[in-house]
Amino acid sequence: MAASQQGSKGSAGALSLLLITAIAAIGMFGVLSGDRTPPVDEGTCLPAGAAVVAPHSGTVVMPLREGTYQATSGFGARTNPVTGEAEGHQGQDYSAPIGTPIYAATDGTVVKAEHASGFGNWIIIDTTVDGQSLSTVYGHMNDDGLGVTAGQTVKAGDPIGAVGNAGQSTGPHLHFEVWPGTRLASGSSPVDPVAWLAAAGATAPIATADVLAATSAATPTTGAAAQGVSSRSVKLAAAIKPGCGVPAGSTGLRPGSVPADFEPWIVKAGTVCPEVTAPVVAAQLEQEGGFDVDAHNAGSGADGPAQFMPATWAAKGVDGDGDGRKDTRSIADAVMSQAAYDCELAGIAKDSLAAGKLSGDLTELYLSMYNCGPGATLSQGRVCQNAETLDYVAKIPRRAAEAFSVAVPQATPGIVPGGPFGQNVVAAAMRWLGTTYAWGGGDRNGPTRGVSDGGGRADMIGDFDKVGFDCSGLVLYAVAQASGGAIVLPHQDSAQIADSRGRVIATPGELAPGDIIQPHSGHIFIWLGGNKVVEAPQSGDVVKVSDWTPPASGLTARRFG
Repeated sequence: MAASQQGSKGSAGALSLLLITAIAAIGMFGVLSGDRTPPVDEGTCLPAGAAVVAPHSGTVVMPLREGTYQATSGFGARTNPVTGEAEGHQGQDYSAPIGTPIYAATDGTVVKAEHASGFGNWIIIDTTVDGQSLSTVYGHMNDDGLGVTAGQTVKAGDPIGAVGNAGQSTGPHLHFEVWPGTRLASGSSPVDPVAWLAAAGATAPIATADVLAATSAATPTTGAAAQGVSSRSVKLAAAIKPGCGVPAGSTGLRPGSVPADFEPWIVKAGTVCPEVTAPVVAAQLEQEGGFDVDAHNAGSGADGPAQFMPATWAAKGVDGDGDGRKDTRSIADAVMSQAAYDCELAGIAKDSLAAGKLSGDLTELYLSMYNCGPGATLSQGRVCQNAETLDYVAKIPRRAAEAFSVAVPQATPGIVPGGPFGQNVVAAAMRWLGTTYAWGGGDRNGPTRGVSDGGGRADMIGDFDKVGFDCSGLVLYAVAQASGGAIVLPHQDSAQIADSRGRVIATPGELAPGDIIQPHSGHIFIWLGGNKVVEAPQSGDVVKVSDWTPPASGLTARRFG
């Protein structure tokens, strides 16, 4: 991916040549199938010339910022991970945490920003170069992840939305397509986005922190005006909540309520979709296999801690830890597969409730589908009425509330430019709950790929091949975001706690949300209040809220801003 981001900005002429080449090649690809791509809505397709499409400047950028994503399923023939059917994949998938900012790859006019079958939601941006039409397509945003509206003009690099997990999806990601001739035009076909981006000399988009910095007073040559970032884009960047599957003020997983090996994966599973929370995931795992990795039902064949039936696992199992295998007895695979399947079922239940095909509580309905099947639930129009399922859907939500839930401390829903500094530090860090720990990961703009620790624990767990934060990376990011990029701390806990730009906090009574605390050498985190902190704890874990009681003496803390 790095190679595709190192080229210079392509000229309009170069992009035009690329389009001509692509148009000549699309006949070889043919018409592709696959229910992940929504069908063209014949009732709303824009006729040729009906829309005014913005001219293109020649600039092409990556739709996601480097270090925030991992390239996954590519363009071309593949087996659909949701249906198990052979298909032609019409784009490139980029795995990223929910809420990761998505940027317009080209200048253009938004022609679609709405719900679409298969995609959940999609955005289509049309542009023209030397008379040639082109669409870029962005899919799987959640309902709150659409940052533009149809008819809006955007520039390459403008924030347009946020990564989601809507539609037919096995995990949060951006599905990105490129269509010479436009996506909605009859007879058009897609081209490989990776090759197209590379040939166009795609550059990195403006980083979110840089966009946020533009909200401060700026001359036309230094801020948003100079970078072509609209005020609406600035507001969107400030409101985007990467990885915020557990919003402030809701409930998260109670620390220590599940086995330690399960905890980071359950926290992460709680970020897949808003309908499936970490406490529900935990209670469901308790009910299914009692957190027993080797759980097996000889009668039914259900296997592993999530008790997947063989046929269901073959169709719905996911590689949760990216080791190239799907194993029912892998904690990562089982937990993330359960969450992904729950989210898929929750989507079916939501649509069926809206259509009047089902009645009842959404959580109970998707749990019913997990236990007795979506077909049986739909055929009865409600939760399956057998004794086992009725007990299942009643017990899991109750256990989730009683045994596994803890209130997530209140914080602002997003960074408020000019707002209380500590409040913004907390808001920035809380955006990334559930994000993978990566040793050496994190900078002023967000999570980055981890680095080797020279053969230590981080290398054993594979941090060098993960995208995420370590403890000081999360602190660095949160303070940089809260300050609009004015305070960028070094990436080392000892240097951060000694940085003279922060005021020393010497006693527990002085602590306020957003203060930075070093509990011991080698670790650092952010105070939330109420004896809770937000932290990136260690290799194998995730960004989460933890319990921590300040010492009566010997506190090591600073307040920035």
